[in-house]
This record gives sequence, C-alpha cells and structure tokens, in this order.
Amino acid sequence: MSDLAKRSLKIKAEIICVGTELLLGQIVDTNSATIAKAVSTLGINIFRKTTVGDNLPRIKKALGEALSRAELVIISGGLGPTEDDVTKQAVSEFFGKKLSPEKSILEKIQEKFAHRQVSWNAILKQSMVPASAKTISNPVGTAPGIIIEERGKTVILLPGVPEELKAMIPQVMEYLSGKIESNLVIKSRTLKVCGIGESRVNEKIAPLMSQTNPTVALLAKKGEVHIRITARFSPGEVDRKIENTEKIIREKLGDYIFGTDEDTLEKVVGELLIKKKITLSVAESCSGGLVCERLTNIPGISAVFLCGLVAYSNRAKTELLNISPQLIKEKGAVSSEVAKKMAKGIRDITGSDVSIGITGIAGPGGGTPEKPVGLVYIALDAKERSICNRYFFSGKREVIKWKTSQEALDLLRRYLLGISC
Repeated sequence: MSDLAKRSLKIKAEIICVGTELLLGQIVDTNSATIAKAVSTLGINIFRKTTVGDNLPRIKKALGEALSRAELVIISGGLGPTEDDVTKQAVSEFFGKKLSPEKSILEKIQEKFAHRQVSWNAILKQSMVPASAKTISNPVGTAPGIIIEERGKTVILLPGVPEELKAMIPQVMEYLSGKIESNLVIKSRTLKVCGIGESRVNEKIAPLMSQTNPTVALLAKKGEVHIRITARFSPGEVDRKIENTEKIIREKLGDYIFGTDEDTLEKVVGELLIKKKITLSVAESCSGGLVCERLTNIPGISAVFLCGLVAYSNRAKTELLNISPQLIKEKGAVSSEVAKKMAKGIRDITGSDVSIGITGIAGPGGGTPEKPVGLVYIALDAKERSICNRYFFSGKREVIKWKTSQEALDLLRRYLLGISC
C-alpha cells in the first residue's frame, strides 16, 4: 500500500508530460492544467512539471529525478500503439516490472477495433500492464491508465490525448481520495473582468494582492482580466473564505465583472438575450463577423439572434444598410455617424429589438494621423435610445478584431442589464 495515505499535507507531486511534439511546439500542453486543477482540490501541491520527448532513457531519467523529490508523479502521454509510445516500457523498466497483456483490456480493445484494420501488435501493445499495477479504464479511447505503487511512491500513467485524459480524471480523483485524508483543501474561483485594463484592476484591489490566504492573482487576456482567488482551508471554511474575498473585489470593481470560472462574455450576453427575450441583429465591418460567430456558439441563441451582416465595403454599407454615400464621403466609413447608421440600418431591416453596428480600422494599413489603426466605433440602436462609443485598440489585426468584438458584447451586456454604457 502506498505511503500517500494520511499524508496529503506533506505530499509533493510532480507532472511529467511525454511527447516530442510538445518540445517541438507542434501542440500545446493542456493536460498539466487539467491534472493540477483536479488534484489541488485534494490539498495536493504540484511542485514541478517536466516535459520530455518520446525517448525511453530520458523518460526513465525524468521519472527518477521526479521521484527523488516527490511522492506522487503523474505522467501523461506515450501510452499509444505506435513505436514511439514508450512510456509504459520506461516506467516498467524503471521499477523492474514485467509487462504482460491484461486479458480484459485486450478483449475490450479487440472489440473496439473489430471493424477496423488495426495490427495485432498495436492491439497487444495497448493491453500491456506492468506486474501488480492497477488500471484505470478509458471511456473514450483504448489506452488504459496505469497506477503503480512502489517503494513508498505512487506513479499514475494517463494518455496524452486531452479528451481521454479528462474523461479519466474522475477515476484518478476517486483513487487519490481513498488514499488521502486531509484537513485542508485547495479551491479556486476566477472572476472575469472587461472594460478595464490590468493596471487599473491592480490599483483598485492592490491591498488584496499581498494577502497570503486566500491569494489573489491577475492574469491579462485579450480584452479581459481574470482575477483568481485561491484558498487553502478546511472543507467547512474554504468556500466562505473565497466568498469573503470575492465580495470585497466585487465592491471595488462592480459592473466590470461579467462572470466567473467557465463563463465567457458571449455566454453571458447570449443567456441574457434569451432570458429577456430580446431579439438582436448585428452589422459588422472591421470585426469581420466575429461578434456573430461568438454569439452563434451559444445554444438556443437562434430564438433571439435574427441576423448578422458583414458590410465590409462602402458599397455594401450603402446598398444593404441604406447608408447615404454622401454621409460616407463627408464623415468617412470609420465614423460615429456611419456606425450609428449601420446599427439603425440592420434594425430597420430585421425589426430586432436591439442592434449593433461596428466600423473601424483593424490594420496594419489604412490608418491616418486623424484616424489611426485601432480606431473603432461601436454603436447600439434600440427603440428607446441610440449609443455610439469610440475606442482605440492596440495590437495586431487579429487582436484588434477580438478586442472590438469584446467591447461590442460588453456594450450589449451593459444595455441588457440597464447599467451605464
């Protein structure tokens, strides 16, 4: 039996990610975040993450180094059927354990591949399990997870495919929960902010940034700032401690906070539209349909989203949105007047309750001293009011487009909530 039992407060854990593609930058590691987020809720601290290629000696070396520092090592990747999938072999050799096919796993893999041409060697390789190891079933793929308890240490092997690893995490948590008895747990909550930059957020909540439990940390995103609150207390206290800190932050930032944890701005706006039964139409230019794309990712949005139009050229603005060519000539396509007409034009066409109009210069060319790259006008039109805001965004073309869509969604959020736009 592993020495993990009853010692969660002292456990040091490490993650090893296996895959040459990770070192080449061909894919981004998301598995470490999934693992760390899960085990932290048990009070287990991840102290280090190592990435190593598909090389047997290097995997063994990385494992040895990790086990010299930690009691728990979780490895992702290298459990597949190909020649370069050598993680099981490396770990088995490290512990001096023989690999043998597990009958139940072999039968499951054979059944899954019954109607596909897969070599016997590939099937056999994935069914191999180190002697005395436990297995973790894979509800999505074929490669099982492996748990080895040896020399007072625990090593857990998981597939590198993110969807498979995520599906197996509950079993890992059940196993670890049964081994660990802790008086403390670690929980986090993320508050999501838009309409205000990182430096201003920092100014408003500066005193909280220096506290140690709960901790408060900022992470700047495109058009957003995330505030992560992390607390380590007993199960009965941890939620209350997080809520107390969250309350202070909300008092400081108010309506700039649009959501928490898994919320996205488009999800918040889409759900508000659906809940209030308010119909929407959008006319975009420089954002190229990004607002529409984000909103149409929300289930049920078809009940309220009537139309999206990308009127990119001046001709499209005049012919489709009924904007006067003379107005465009006098004020320019990038102007508050044209943005307002775009919003009104699409609302007149569709009969929606509210509409958005967007025009701007995403760059890298097209700017002038009077109208530089990053200048954007976003208008909102409704029966009772018409609004147009001017913005100056920095960054590459794709970043400016994203920030534009972010501010358009936030303008719509504020309108729907009846707060200052």
